[in-house]
Amino acid sequence: MLAGSAIAATEPANREIVVIGQSLKDTQKALADCIARGCPPDEEIRAALAHAENQFITGDYRDAKTTLNKTAARNRKHGGQYPIEVSDLFRASSRIAEHLGEGKQFQLSVLDMRDTLKEALPAEDARVLVAQIEVGDSRAKLGYPDEALRIYKDVEVKAAKANLPRVTAFARLRGLLLNYGRGDEGQYAAIKQKARDGLSDMAQKPIVGAEDMALVAEVALARIERKEGKGQSTEAIIRRFAESGGADRPILLSAEPIKLPDNPRMNADKSVGGNVLALTAGNFEDRWLDVGFWVNSNGLVSDVEILRSEGNLDWAKLVSESIRSRIYAPLKKTDKDASPAFYMVERYTYTARYMDETTGTRIARRSPQPRIERIDITPENYDKPVQPKG
Repeated sequence: MLAGSAIAATEPANREIVVIGQSLKDTQKALADCIARGCPPDEEIRAALAHAENQFITGDYRDAKTTLNKTAARNRKHGGQYPIEVSDLFRASSRIAEHLGEGKQFQLSVLDMRDTLKEALPAEDARVLVAQIEVGDSRAKLGYPDEALRIYKDVEVKAAKANLPRVTAFARLRGLLLNYGRGDEGQYAAIKQKARDGLSDMAQKPIVGAEDMALVAEVALARIERKEGKGQSTEAIIRRFAESGGADRPILLSAEPIKLPDNPRMNADKSVGGNVLALTAGNFEDRWLDVGFWVNSNGLVSDVEILRSEGNLDWAKLVSESIRSRIYAPLKKTDKDASPAFYMVERYTYTARYMDETTGTRIARRSPQPRIERIDITPENYDKPVQPKG
């Protein structure tokens, strides 16, 4: 989530969900009162984040953007004194920009987030380096993989010199995964194989101090093999978790991607029942849904349901099918030897990026290619397993 709001859900399968949150009216008043009394910058930022999260959850994306922009205008000058808080403000802005399809604003907000930390903290601080990885991620998402790879490599080298093993491993993983996804033809075939070898090496010989990243590499390899029709690696991981007592919280091992056609206007019948008009550029506003589902003790998903939504839902089936395909690590049993379950809530937005104009017009136009953006809005108390009644 952007900061910590929660969304209430109905009770599936007779299992309790306890959610504590503030109403939109409450967060609006809290922010207004804070500004009126001239509260310190960190307090205003916390209040703005809480209110923007509520606005986002309600579906008021542009109002959430305005809330954050106004707070940023008043408080970005305090980045030296409150670098973490101000950087969180820009990070939240970048996430909202993604869901609005505003690629340029997404890029600038991520850079502002990184620069705020970079100017206030030592260059070798882990938070600065992780923020730089986020910059790399943004370049990859915006279609500049070579820039992203240079950033990941630079962070990996700097983190290793600063004796930050987990940051080193994380940067290396990001680069390997990006290289693996670059294609199968020509020079990329060799790059892809090298990336796969690198993942295997990380899984078998983890960086000292970052042993948990070996599991991430192993899971990535298992997903690759599942795409090739080989499920043995995933099954081996599942067995290992089961034999060791299970995971403390949901760890995703496998999932089918949300499948969208390359050209929605030409292939609408393959994605949303032939409704071409639903996929034209004018239909990317206010289309979102919240999906709730249970991750059960065996790691499988159940009770997938749409909790709330806005706009045409022809695309919702694509999301539900992807969620149902997920396989998580088996969960650890409680002290009473009962089978736990975790309730998860995720927001999906059907959007498209605004295109850079080269025709001279000032009218913003969206790409006809749709995107589905996701953010976890699971209630904050999700890490407390829920026991079935009775």
